[in-house]
Amino acid sequence: MVNKDYLMRQIELFTRRLTILLGLRQFDKFEEALIYVDDLYLQTLGLTSHFVNSLSEKMLLEMISPLGILNVDKCLWLAVLLKAEGDIYDDQGKDTDSYYRYLKSLLLFLSAFSYEKSLRDTQLGTELVTLLDKLDEYELPLPTANKLFVYYELNGEYDKAEDTLFEMLDRDTIASTERERLITEGKAFFERLLRKSDADLLAGNFSKSEVEERLAQLMGK
Repeated sequence: MVNKDYLMRQIELFTRRLTILLGLRQFDKFEEALIYVDDLYLQTLGLTSHFVNSLSEKMLLEMISPLGILNVDKCLWLAVLLKAEGDIYDDQGKDTDSYYRYLKSLLLFLSAFSYEKSLRDTQLGTELVTLLDKLDEYELPLPTANKLFVYYELNGEYDKAEDTLFEMLDRDTIASTERERLITEGKAFFERLLRKSDADLLAGNFSKSEVEERLAQLMGK
C-alpha cells in the first residue's frame, strides 16, 4: 500500500504539471508541450519519451515491478505522461501516435488502480474515464481488457464488468486456452456476485436474476 499523504502530494503534482501542459496545448504550442513532457520523463523516471514508447506494455510493467511488486509511483507517472503525450498528438489529429500512447497509459492506470484502490476516488479516476472514452471505438488487447474487467468489479461497476467479460468471450480470435480461463474467471465473478446483497447489486446496475442467468450461460459453455 502507498502512504495516502504521499499519494495526495503526488496527485497534486500531477495536476500542476497537467495544468501547464493544458496551457501549452490551448495555444497550439505542441512542440513545446512534447519537450516539456520529455523533460518530465527525465526528471521523474530518468527515461526519455523515445525509450518509453519503444517498449511494449508488458515490458513497461516488468521494468517498474522489481521482484514482481509494482512501483505505483512510477506506474502513475508513466500513465500520466503517456496520456499527456497522447492528448498532444490527438490535438494534432495524429490518431496513430495518440492511440498507442493511450493504450499503454490505460494498462498502467488499471494496474495502479487495481493495486491501490484509493486512487479511484482521485483526479486520476477522471483521467481513466477520459482514456476509456478515447478508446471506446477500439477493441482493447486482451490483457488490457482483462485488467479492465477486474477494475470494474473492484469499482462496483458490475454491469460494465459483465459487458467486458462477454465482449472478450465473443472474440473470434481468442485462443481456446484463454477462453477456458475467462470462463473460469467469469464463473468465479458471478459466484461472488451471488453473495452480494440486492442493494450492492443494484448499485452496480445488476440484479440477482441477471447474475443467475449469466452464470447459467457460462455453465453451458
